[in-house]
Amino acid sequence: MKTDQAKALLKKYLDESASPGEQHVVDSFIEEQLLSNYWNRSETEKELFGKKIKQKIDRQVLGYDSVVLVPETKGKPKFQKLWFISTVAAAIVVLLLGGLYFFKTRNESVDKRYANDVQPGSNKAILTLADGRKINLDNSNTGELAKLDGISIQKAANGLLVFSVLKGADRKSAVSYSTIETPLGGQYQVNLPDGTKVWLNAGSKLKFPNRFDGLKRNVELNGEAYFEVAKDKVHAFLVNSGSQEVEVLGTHFNINSYSNEPVIKTTLLEGSVKLRNADTEKIIAPNEQAILTGNNFDVKQVDASTAIDWKNGEFRFKDEGLKSILRKLSRWYGVDFVLENRLDNLPSFSGSVSRFDQISVVLKMLEETGNIKFYINGKVITVK
Repeated sequence: MKTDQAKALLKKYLDESASPGEQHVVDSFIEEQLLSNYWNRSETEKELFGKKIKQKIDRQVLGYDSVVLVPETKGKPKFQKLWFISTVAAAIVVLLLGGLYFFKTRNESVDKRYANDVQPGSNKAILTLADGRKINLDNSNTGELAKLDGISIQKAANGLLVFSVLKGADRKSAVSYSTIETPLGGQYQVNLPDGTKVWLNAGSKLKFPNRFDGLKRNVELNGEAYFEVAKDKVHAFLVNSGSQEVEVLGTHFNINSYSNEPVIKTTLLEGSVKLRNADTEKIIAPNEQAILTGNNFDVKQVDASTAIDWKNGEFRFKDEGLKSILRKLSRWYGVDFVLENRLDNLPSFSGSVSRFDQISVVLKMLEETGNIKFYINGKVITVK
C-alpha cells in the first residue's frame, strides 16, 4: 500500500468515517497481525513501544511532533485502555507504511488457495438388484425402474426410491436381496418394502430383502444411515452394522458405522432401541447415544439432532476434533486431505454451515477458529 493510501485509511478509521469494508481491513489487521505479538510484551515494553509509535504517527500522518505523557506510579506503570487504543492505532499505520497491506495480501492468498474450489455432494447412488442388474439412480428416469420377485421398484419425482409389494405376489418363492450404495459425495433416500424410510449418507451401503418374510426384518448397513422404522409389534426390525446388531419395533435412530471411524455410534431420536454384540446388550432412550468401542458399549446423553445434521443438510460441529471433521468433509466432497503437521494440539471446533456450500466455505470457517490453513489442488487438500 502506498504511503498516502495508508494515511488516508488511518485518518478515516480514527475519525469514524471509514466504510464497513475499510473498518474490516483495520480490525482484521489488529486482530490477526498485531495483538498476538503485542500482548506478549511486558508492561514497560508496551509503554516504550507506544511512545515511539505515537511520535512516528504524529510526524508521518498528522504532520507534527508531540510529547507522549504516560501516568506513572511508584510501582509498575499502569497500562490504561486509552493508551492501548492509541498504541494499536499508531502501530497500524507504521506497519502499513512499511509495506504490510494485510487485507489485500490476505485475500489474494485466500483466493489463490481456494482457486480450485470443490462442489458439494448430491443425490446419487447405485442400486444393485438380485439378478445382478445395476441402476444408476442419479441419471435414471422417474417412474418404474424394474419389477422383481413380486416387487415394483419406482423412482419418484423427488428422487425417492420406493419398493412396493405387488398385489397377488407369490410369497412362496425364495427371498432375494437388493443393495443400494452411495459413493463419496452422494446421498440417497429409499423406502423399503415394509414402509421403513432410510436416508443414506455418503460412502454407505444398505443390503435389504425385496420382501420381509418371517418374524424379523433384517438389513445390513456399512457406513451411515438414518432410519424411520415402520411400526410392527410382531416383526422386529434388525440392523446389522459392523460388530453390533440394533433391534427395534418402530422408532427413529441414526447409525454411524464407517470402517474408518474409531467407534460405532447409535443415536436415538424416538422410541427405544436394543443394541447387542457378542458380549453385552444395551437399551437406550431418546437423546442417548451408544458408542461401541471394541466390545464395550458406552451410553451418554446427547443432542440427538446433531447426529442427523447431515440428513438435514448441515454440518454441525460441537467440540469436535479436526480429524473427525476432515473425515466427514472427505466423504461428502469426495476429497483427500494430506496433513503436513500433527494435529494433536489443535483445539476442538464448534459451529455450523450448510452441506450444500462449496468446501471453501467450511474450510474458511475452520481457519478462522484454529491455527490452520488449507490448500486445494484438485481433489487433494493440504492441511498446514
